[in-house]
Amino acid sequence: MEREYSPEEKEVFLSVSMDKQEHDALMEDLSNILCTDSGRRYLWRLLSFCRVMDRSMDRDSLVMAFREGQRDIGMRLMKDIYEAEPNAYELMRKEHVKACEERKAAMDKARKQMEEDL
Repeated sequence: MEREYSPEEKEVFLSVSMDKQEHDALMEDLSNILCTDSGRRYLWRLLSFCRVMDRSMDRDSLVMAFREGQRDIGMRLMKDIYEAEPNAYELMRKEHVKACEERKAAMDKARKQMEEDL
């Protein structure tokens, strides 16, 4: 015998189903962003602004609350990144380190050239 669902139960079921579909679509969108160099660079910069790896502690409770809000957004973004593409964060970190090394090498080269010109 098949159970009859009330209109309220049907509404809850449809809501949960729609939420899962929406979540899956958002994860696919994020996955598409993470498949591009520019998308990973942008998300890395956004995570940096969120100060995910920094402490939020401060003597001023308002500053601390603000920083904790930033971290909370960053942690949510990291959770979504890990869910959408589990290896993306490590790839973003490696790309960031490589870009920093390339910038440092270019600055060292320019500095050396300026010293030789003197």
